[in-house]
Amino acid sequence: MSNNSGVDLTSLTENQKAVLQVLADADGEALWGVEVRERLEEDYGIELTKNGMNAVIRRTSRYPRHMVVIEWVDDSKIERNTRHASHRLKPEYIDKVRKQLQ
Repeated sequence: MSNNSGVDLTSLTENQKAVLQVLADADGEALWGVEVRERLEEDYGIELTKNGMNAVIRRTSRYPRHMVVIEWVDDSKIERNTRHASHRLKPEYIDKVRKQLQ
């Protein structure tokens, strides 16, 4: 595993920074993608569609995926055929995000 502790979060896009801030605000709680998008709009005035959110966290972007646990939600918890992912900032990065972005 590479050492990613030197990541400069201030160089990310505004949307990427805001997603990380929402996750830091959640204090390690896992949020569904729709919850992240709702909090982005309520707390930061940023409106993202589902596709917009996918673009923010895309593997080819500079979004620090090593800092976040992204998992598909268990199918038994999902209504209809909509697939949901949960997003949780790893506890060891919460203070780093707060320090660099808030």
